[in-house]
Amino acid sequence: MKAAIRKGILGYTISFSDNFATPAFKPETKNKNDVFVKLNAAAINPVDYKMPRAALGPVLGMDFCGIVEKLGEDASTKFQVGDVVYGIGKGSVAEYCVAESDKIAIAPPYLNSAECAVLPIAYMSALQCLRRGGIIDEECSEQDGKTVLVIGASGGCGIAGLQICKAVGVTRVVAICSGKNEQLAKDMGATEVVDYTKGSELELFFKENAGKFDCVYDAATGSGGGEDYWDKSLALLKRDDDSKLIGHFTALNGSKSKWLRNILGKEKPNESLIMMNANTADLELVVLLLRKNGARPLTNVMPFDEKGVEDAFKLLKSRRAKGKIVFDIAQNL
Repeated sequence: MKAAIRKGILGYTISFSDNFATPAFKPETKNKNDVFVKLNAAAINPVDYKMPRAALGPVLGMDFCGIVEKLGEDASTKFQVGDVVYGIGKGSVAEYCVAESDKIAIAPPYLNSAECAVLPIAYMSALQCLRRGGIIDEECSEQDGKTVLVIGASGGCGIAGLQICKAVGVTRVVAICSGKNEQLAKDMGATEVVDYTKGSELELFFKENAGKFDCVYDAATGSGGGEDYWDKSLALLKRDDDSKLIGHFTALNGSKSKWLRNILGKEKPNESLIMMNANTADLELVVLLLRKNGARPLTNVMPFDEKGVEDAFKLLKSRRAKGKIVFDIAQNL
């Protein structure tokens, strides 16, 4: 099969293969909860080039949308052969992959395969950060009067956060991104935009907004450009009458000390690193929230060939992509 693969001693070299081994699928032994999927589209994330082959396997990618071709015994009660599904799989930037049935969902008909393929990591990450920040509750209640700051707002995870905030009616949604992406951020759900490239504007924003946010969702810290918004963002969180923090800071990345605290279960109150938990319920909830406003993911569709893979990862590493990068594997999007 065709596949984008990791090569080299540690597996950090990205290459394209026309003849890579199709993944094995043996539901009668160890794959009873799995499905075997023929891919229509697959999206990429920074973790795909930052992690070695030993951690994530030889084939790149986790996000996907495709057609179920085979089912494990336990998966057959949830899905059928021929279902179009989206979710998290192992080695999704290929013609075929295997996925656990509790990490996928039926693709909604109002989104195309490319749009479905970009939802899993970015949108579940944003959803789970905002849930930890008190913006998403079990009923997805309207958040009238709430305030959220989204840092790194023009990337895939940032846009997901803006759209979800809009879906639940957050009153004030401030986006931190470059000025050239101001209109994009507003189209996605921001009520205000702060241009991080203008140091004085960013500094003034932090000075004038101390104690004004219910949630800060940071999708930029540790993304590769040396950014670290964590500690200085804490002053933006709301406090009660006794000066106790009641706002919450959530992030997708952080310093080594932040990760150590997370791993040891020693995070400070109202500060959270979110390690995305893939599950069917959140995949379905993301779609439900998007449909409230007729919102769609922003995609950069790339051809699934050697040049397409090279160009896609070059764009991803540049950190200048607007929205999510996704491959047209079926060549019919």
